[in-house]
Amino acid sequence: MKDIYNSGSFEQLWQEEAEIKTRVQNRLFCITFLVCNPLSSIAFFLSGDPFFYTLLSTHLLSGAIILGYMFLNYRKVISGQQMSFYTFSTLILFYTFLLSKPHLSYVQSCLNLTLAVIFAGLVLRWPLRYGVIVSAMGLLLYPASIHFLSDTSLSEFFEQGGVFVMAAHVLFPFIVKMNYNKDKREFYFRYTLQQQNDALERQKTIAEQATKAKTDFLSMMSHEIRTPLNGIVGMVHLMMQEEEHSEKPNDLLKTLKFSADHLMAVVNDVLDFNKINSNHVVLDPQPFNPFEFFDILKKTFDPKANEKGIALAFSIDTGLPAQLVADRLRLSQVLTNLIHNAIKFTANGSVTLDVREVARTPEATALDFVVADTGIGIPKSEQAGIFEIFTQVRTRTHSDSVSGTGLGLAISRELMRLFGTEIHLESEENKGSRFSFRLSLPYSEQPLAPRRPVTPVVAEEIPEVRVLVADDNKTNLVLATQLLKRRNILHDTASNGREAYEMFSRNRYDLVLMDLRMPVMDGFESTALIRELNPHVPIIALTASAFENEKERAMANGFSGYFIKPFIPQDFYDYIFPFLGIAVK
Repeated sequence: MKDIYNSGSFEQLWQEEAEIKTRVQNRLFCITFLVCNPLSSIAFFLSGDPFFYTLLSTHLLSGAIILGYMFLNYRKVISGQQMSFYTFSTLILFYTFLLSKPHLSYVQSCLNLTLAVIFAGLVLRWPLRYGVIVSAMGLLLYPASIHFLSDTSLSEFFEQGGVFVMAAHVLFPFIVKMNYNKDKREFYFRYTLQQQNDALERQKTIAEQATKAKTDFLSMMSHEIRTPLNGIVGMVHLMMQEEEHSEKPNDLLKTLKFSADHLMAVVNDVLDFNKINSNHVVLDPQPFNPFEFFDILKKTFDPKANEKGIALAFSIDTGLPAQLVADRLRLSQVLTNLIHNAIKFTANGSVTLDVREVARTPEATALDFVVADTGIGIPKSEQAGIFEIFTQVRTRTHSDSVSGTGLGLAISRELMRLFGTEIHLESEENKGSRFSFRLSLPYSEQPLAPRRPVTPVVAEEIPEVRVLVADDNKTNLVLATQLLKRRNILHDTASNGREAYEMFSRNRYDLVLMDLRMPVMDGFESTALIRELNPHVPIIALTASAFENEKERAMANGFSGYFIKPFIPQDFYDYIFPFLGIAVK
């Protein structure tokens, strides 16, 4: 800090600041003496002192010189500080001359000289050297003029107020130094604060650029990973459907499906955590039937619990409202993570989900959620970091293989913070674990309208429609066209955006499935051109990017829908059929 304070660049900035800040004071100082000095001679005139004539002519001459200094300052020949310094120095020379002339009394002159120094100390902000020079001139020249040029003794001068004049000049440099240093320190603090703000702004810019680079990288990696993964997952599901009619199921194909599903879960976990940390996840509260919600959740985990031979129990408060309002998908994601972990780390015993209403107001109901198991438990030494990323419990047996990203609990904690609550852990090694959280949710006692049962659409019921599929990845093209063939849907393919646009301009299509990232011309450019030909045709972004900002950009640039790879066949049909006008019974 001292290096900055004493640096040449800082001194230069300070001099510029001081000149601007003291401009008014320096001009006020000069104008005051320009006006008040001649007026002060009136007192001598009224008292009949003949010194009046000498005083008035001297002040008029000094005033002319002060006007000259002010003109030089106006023309920027001298600075404001130099102007006031030259003015005060000139006045001291004239005061020295006046003190050498005969006086009936020095009282009035000493009063005027003392007031002049006091006024200068209050108004001026000089470097110390200016104050020292002016004070030295007064302390040397005033006594010398009286001693050598006047008939008055020095003792008489001091008795009539000269001592106050000398005292004022002794104190003047200290007052100037104190005021000057005070202003300089204030400027220094502002200067360093500005430097810190600039440094923080630069760091903020760097951090924003790094975050954008990370997001762009993950978006690219998402596309690069999920695109081939879509081909693997989709092809495996198609092969599994064919195997259903085979008399001898292929165990290797089941293993491949398990690995593909697991890989997809890992990729989704990593991208999900990044989206949450990048503030790209916003809760979407919607009403839902809690009893139906928990029933579906239990059926999801029953097979795994039965396979391991453990009991899975859901204890749901029967007094829950008919509908709750929350982000059902994110709540399900948290409970799924907790129940999945509980089953994974429990070899014998049970896993339970307990949901209890603990309070209710006209606006919201408070629910306690508890997921408990009788598994291996979590050692005290590991509990503090269990919600950190890439952290897993260290198992001491090999009876249950532990796999995964270690992101499940970290994602669950961040999602609960979006809900405005925290997850709490109670666990004892070899005795099980208990995860709990409390949510306050809006509710309604009015039952939701029952949904119509969904039945698959058979090929014969699909009207004659034509679909254009644009994707540069051949595997994904094969997958999409195979899915369309199985529903007897006519289709054409394009390997880039330019080719898709040219084909659309020559043919009629009822739906366009458009990848976003393609060579020659990307999906955004191609869609903009197609919209000029037909603003109403449905165009679905069939993309591997799961980032919300990419979806917002697509929907704002003419896309009708946004479907993320990888996907399973039934989800693909459920999404595109409404755009084709196919009613699902």
